[in-house]
Amino acid sequence: MSSTRRDFLTGTAVGALGAAGLSLGAGSLLRSAAAAPDSTIAVKPVTVVVFLRGGQDSLNTFVPYGDPRYYDLRPTIALPGPDQANGVLAVDKLFGFHPAMKGFKQLWDEKLLACIVNTGSPNGSRSHFDCQDFMDFGTVGDKSVHEGWLNRYLGATSAGGPEGDFRALAMQGRLPRSLRGDFPVLAVPDRLTFRGDNGEDVLSLFDDLYKAPPSMKGPREMGARPDEDALTQNGRTTIDTLRRLESILTTKAQGEVKYPLTAGRLGAQLQKTARVIKSGTGVQIVGIDLGGWDTHINEGGPAETDNMWRMLDGVSQSVGTFFDDIKDLRKNVTMLIVTEFGRTNEENGNRGTDHGHGYTMFAIGGNVKGGKVYGEWGGLEPARTYMNRDLAVTTDYRTVFSEVLYDHMKLHPSKQLFPKFTLPEAKLGLFA
Repeated sequence: MSSTRRDFLTGTAVGALGAAGLSLGAGSLLRSAAAAPDSTIAVKPVTVVVFLRGGQDSLNTFVPYGDPRYYDLRPTIALPGPDQANGVLAVDKLFGFHPAMKGFKQLWDEKLLACIVNTGSPNGSRSHFDCQDFMDFGTVGDKSVHEGWLNRYLGATSAGGPEGDFRALAMQGRLPRSLRGDFPVLAVPDRLTFRGDNGEDVLSLFDDLYKAPPSMKGPREMGARPDEDALTQNGRTTIDTLRRLESILTTKAQGEVKYPLTAGRLGAQLQKTARVIKSGTGVQIVGIDLGGWDTHINEGGPAETDNMWRMLDGVSQSVGTFFDDIKDLRKNVTMLIVTEFGRTNEENGNRGTDHGHGYTMFAIGGNVKGGKVYGEWGGLEPARTYMNRDLAVTTDYRTVFSEVLYDHMKLHPSKQLFPKFTLPEAKLGLFA
């Protein structure tokens, strides 16, 4: 079959499924489905990237309560010290977690969670669009790259043969930019089942379309086309693969814990992620976006009804439950929690914060040397900040990404996936 004809037919099938209520990621679904491995495949190293989109305020997440400037800069939204009501959950004499983040504090105490302070992009842009692209594409100021850093990893480590039905997934209806590129990635809809709005089985609508033609059941009939047989087989394999995915997503895994209903969308996304990991189908990369972090107005402080408290409580509960759920597989899984930039050190006139620069990144997993603060803390004194207003960036985010790829995912040292970037001589040492 010509590539043009194949692409057209593939796109038509994907579009029809989407119109029926099933949301699929762009590109190469049939290629992904055709590479079906033995269902007993061992769990490989997995990286889950949760992108907090909007510019997450790390100063009120991993709080430098021991720096007196923090309280001067944030008179109405600062979190109280650890000895006060709703105070920070201290990890040392300088830092502590937001009081809503009990799940993160537990992961820290178990030495599963590491905090990388003053990380970010060396580029000085405060544009959501630019900075998200730089993070997703693994570049700094270079808009010529349009393939995600995670997709480049998948392509660089692909053997070109069967690699797992679901090697890379986006646990949402659209692919994050970090997963876009030549390697096939499946975007999973929010709903757990492939059902239409009226409850009908969406996949069954395509059974007739992709059933075996008469020419495949016996001697080839006059005029039958080999490419039609190939298309039918690809379509059938796709439907079968999606049915297996539906079964995984809707079947409670062995030992599964209960995810809190208050955790919101992220809890459901991580529940599905845990089920796919436990299924042994070979998943290695999972991408999740979580918006709502552009806190210009009414960010809030220590009150449990504040916006920031509510959002951080959901993240903390979801992530904590996820690592409890995959308890026996923690060594195989690393989660990165990132954002495009931090917020201003000083609160604004609307009890919020504006676009900033550096922030704190979180790495979580059984292979992480947790219970430690990594990176160089720049401090809040004006001379040590970026443009006298933001956290300085002292650790390039690509340093963290590289250690995840080389030390956790076991990428060969000869492969360099970040254009115009050189690893620093001294490693952070995030992984055991």
